[in-house]
Amino acid sequence: MFSQNTKQTGTQSQTPAASGAPAPKRASTEPSIISADLRVVGDLHCSGELQIKGNVEGDIKSRSVTIGEGAHVQGSVMADTVHISGSIKGQVEAPAVTVARSARVQGDIVHQTLAVEAGAFLDGSCRHLDSKAAASGTSAPKAAPAPEDKKLATGA
Repeated sequence: MFSQNTKQTGTQSQTPAASGAPAPKRASTEPSIISADLRVVGDLHCSGELQIKGNVEGDIKSRSVTIGEGAHVQGSVMADTVHISGSIKGQVEAPAVTVARSARVQGDIVHQTLAVEAGAFLDGSCRHLDSKAAASGTSAPKAAPAPEDKKLATGA
C-alpha cells in the first residue's frame, strides 16, 4: 500500500511482528527537546540526548542532558554528560559536567570531570565521582568523620 515497489509478487515477506520475532530496536539519533514554552511536572527518563529549554519539575535520567539558557530544572539530574547553561535546583551526577557562564546551580555536583566557566553561579559542593561507583551507577559514600572530629562534635 505505501511501498515504493508497485509490483505484487506471489510470495509475501513477513514483517518481524508477523513472524513472531521481536522488532529490532533503533537508537534515536535525534534529541528529545523540552521547548521554551513547555512546563513538565514529573520525572523524565531518556535513553539518548535530552535538551531542556523550558521548565522541568522532577528528576531527570538520560545519556546526555543539556539545560539551555533560560531553562529551569528543579530536581536531580543523572547522566553520562551534563551541560548547564540555565538554572537548576538539585543534585547533578555525571562523569562529565560543564557549567556555562550563564548557569545558576543550587545543589551538589558529583563528577569525574568538571568545567566551570568564569561568571557561573554555583551554590553547593563538588565531589569527585568514584570510578568504581560510576560503573555500578551509584555515587561514592561520604567518608565518616575522623575519631577526633567525633570527640569535638560531642564535647567529650
